[in-house]
Amino acid sequence: MSLALSLRKNFGFALVGNLGYAASQYIILLVFIKLFSTEDVGQFIFAGAFTTPLMMALEMQLRNFYITDQRDSFRFTDYTGFRIITTCIGVLGLAITAYFVRLEYFYVILVVTLIKSFESQLDLLYGVYQKNHHLDYVAYSRIIRGIVAVVVVTSLSFIFKDILISLIGYFISWIVLYYFYERKQVVKRGYLRKEDLALVIPEWRKIKYFVTICTPMFLAIFIDKYYLNYPRLSVEKYFGISALAIFGSLLYFKSLGGQCISSLAQAAIPRMADFVKVNNYKALNKLLFKMMLIGGSIGGVLTIILCFFGEPILRILYTEEYAKYNDVLILILLGATVTFSYIFIGTALTCIRKQWIKLPISIVSFILLFCLINFTNMENMLNIALIIFYVELFSLVVYFIIYFYFISNMKKKDRD
Repeated sequence: MSLALSLRKNFGFALVGNLGYAASQYIILLVFIKLFSTEDVGQFIFAGAFTTPLMMALEMQLRNFYITDQRDSFRFTDYTGFRIITTCIGVLGLAITAYFVRLEYFYVILVVTLIKSFESQLDLLYGVYQKNHHLDYVAYSRIIRGIVAVVVVTSLSFIFKDILISLIGYFISWIVLYYFYERKQVVKRGYLRKEDLALVIPEWRKIKYFVTICTPMFLAIFIDKYYLNYPRLSVEKYFGISALAIFGSLLYFKSLGGQCISSLAQAAIPRMADFVKVNNYKALNKLLFKMMLIGGSIGGVLTIILCFFGEPILRILYTEEYAKYNDVLILILLGATVTFSYIFIGTALTCIRKQWIKLPISIVSFILLFCLINFTNMENMLNIALIIFYVELFSLVVYFIIYFYFISNMKKKDRD
């Protein structure tokens, strides 16, 4: 087991790994856009929007609870056993729902769900590395998985010209990597033993504890992810599956920036938890403001670049049809700039164990988004992008106020 890396090195590796992986996902999207119809691309994006809220919610940020478990109250097998139970529930629930609600997209939705189920299992292995301050191993894994996915999907897409076959190949490649590479590496590096990877169903009292502590996160994440994906589902509802292909593809620019933000947030969680443990709220706030500044800067730079060069970039990467919607892309990125700022406040709230407040914030934000989309006149995709921007501004203000309310109370208790 090697020595822990510094925060700066962890962030660097996490950034490289996440950007490399995001780039691979983007290349896969480009392959689909170039080789398949907008209807096929739209189905792929719809499947992601349809499955992400539940599958992400069922993760319940268990990885963060494992990382911040300073007393090692539970074995790793307890976390993985609980994760397997929730993943199976998610796969079964989504398969049944898709069959009755979106039968025409059923097979694409099913395969995307299975892909996400293995992402969920791998997430806990990454938590082992993160807890030991070694996000370099996470970066290596993500880059390798990304390269394999691109090679497999591109090859199958050219050979069979069938998006479903490409996605099945994608899924099979991840099964092979998970069982014959990822699990062996974490043992070889000395962070887990073979018995830690055994399939063990946790005792009922442990399951009950996980359900109790994680249920607020499940509700908060489900609403939050549904909030993030509801615009995609709305585009399909109001403008059709081909319009969703365009809108969803534009949102990938936001996803690329989001990978940088996710890297910084994940790398900083152990350090934030350490500050909270010793009641060093000044250092916590300093780190939080620094991350928010970086997040806003990333979003701002992306917006400026695409404001001037958006149309030619879209024309080269996609097609002439996509380039017509550069104004939608600019609004999406303005909203992303706001999101990249307040997402760190949510990370800080988790570290001070006030993650439950995310639920009411997510509920209010989603209700606002739902009402604006469904009770205003939707003429085109630009209307939806503008609504997203307004709601994100609202969320930033709410998160900011609530965080400093909690921090002020915690400082007051320490003084008393």
